[in-house]
Amino acid sequence: MALSCAEMMAEAAAEYAGLDLETRAGKTVQLRNILMLPDEGLKAARVILGKFGETGAEELEELVPQIRDLLLLVADDPAALKTEMEDWPLAVFVRTVGDWQEETQVGEAPRSDS
Repeated sequence: MALSCAEMMAEAAAEYAGLDLETRAGKTVQLRNILMLPDEGLKAARVILGKFGETGAEELEELVPQIRDLLLLVADDPAALKTEMEDWPLAVFVRTVGDWQEETQVGEAPRSDS
């Protein structure tokens, strides 16, 4: 019995779920798992995420444009999220990315006893 592509997409979406974020305007925006992005989006997200690890806390403010770009890249409704983020302070950007990373991280492979 073969799986249809639609079934495979549905199973992948369930396994690699995103983070639902409710805007103050009442819209729900899903911040998708990077594994669910098309190839170009995946590459762009990895570049941005790589820069976070290189940055000290004192330089986080300089990353706001990149954090904004990352969130817009993974959002299923970038327009609604862009409006929501217009007046966000740095702390909300950092917390949102942290919550998104925690929710969407891929589990590690189990350790072997051998």
